[in-house]
Amino acid sequence: MASITLKNLSMHFDQIQVLKNINIEMQQGEFVVLVGPSGCGKSTLLRSIAGLEQISGGDIFIGETRVNQLAPKDRDISMVFQSYALYPHMSVERNMGFSLEVQKVPKAEIKKIVAEVAKSLGLSQLLDRKPKALSGGQRQRVAMGRAIVRHPKAFLFDEPLSNLDAQLRVQMRLEIKALHQRLKSTIVYVTHDQVEAMTLADRIVVLNAGVVQQGGPPLEIYDRPANLFVAGFMGSPSMNFIKTQVIIEREQLCLQTTGGDKLPLVHQYQDLEVGMQISCGIRPEHISILDSGFGHLQARVSALEPTGISEQVYCDYQGENLCIYSMQRSDCRENQAVALQLDLQQLHLFSEQTGLRLQQLPAAKGNNDADQLRRAGSRE
Repeated sequence: MASITLKNLSMHFDQIQVLKNINIEMQQGEFVVLVGPSGCGKSTLLRSIAGLEQISGGDIFIGETRVNQLAPKDRDISMVFQSYALYPHMSVERNMGFSLEVQKVPKAEIKKIVAEVAKSLGLSQLLDRKPKALSGGQRQRVAMGRAIVRHPKAFLFDEPLSNLDAQLRVQMRLEIKALHQRLKSTIVYVTHDQVEAMTLADRIVVLNAGVVQQGGPPLEIYDRPANLFVAGFMGSPSMNFIKTQVIIEREQLCLQTTGGDKLPLVHQYQDLEVGMQISCGIRPEHISILDSGFGHLQARVSALEPTGISEQVYCDYQGENLCIYSMQRSDCRENQAVALQLDLQQLHLFSEQTGLRLQQLPAAKGNNDADQLRRAGSRE
């Protein structure tokens, strides 16, 4: 296994730039997930590491070796594709061992290696079958086994679970995670599924339009998104946003919504100014529907999505769609007026002008409400 380093990597097709100045360092043994919407460049980036796409600028290092000019076969990586790409006329055993055959490894050694890998993947009873006799999950395990037998420096996974049903995806996620823990290998994994990214990754890199938006541990990405795009993309259901303006109300900084409701700020923020236009973000699990009382917002139920174990309630607030996620079943009905209570400790503030997150100031002596009022008011 080896580290992978991308330095100032760029790629364009004719006049269209699809990757823009990518800088990522993937440590040896790290599980890095590239995530983003369709067309963001994540699969192109993965194929660039594999050597299947020619980069336009920058450098790719696998370990200490600069591999820009190396052919895919010389980069010592293994790739697992979305479509399995198994040889239909070969048995499971031959599919898994074919790359070793090409390398002229002795047949007895190939048989031993394949048997060991097949056992670890639960494929020992399927070695004589052809791919057409396998389920989707079994085919994906064969594709993984074919990659593992080579003992490469790194594994590249290109949306390997997207063709599987929901139950199989859960099972395969667990198997891939167990595989990483067992092999301690470097893995670069591409997906558009936030749940896969959150559950598998040591580190997530979020891309959009060929640009890295944020990189870090899963919970850091979820809890402290760097900008509006990351906040809205990471999370299922996604973060709610309410358009607000910073005001001073009774000597306290507040966010005033377009509907005139006021949300007191319980944290202090860097570069906060009175009159500033703010997109106030809050996760669906941090909003609750009150049985009685006024709450912070008065909204109207537009749709209900009960799943059995949880419930998602969609509400219309001043033309903005808000989602409330709860493990409790509510008695709400469509078109019902409801009072919404927000957990003010969990607000995320983003500048509408730049889209960037406003950083919270640490709660320390001297950084009290009066200090922030003076700072914010002085910028009017």
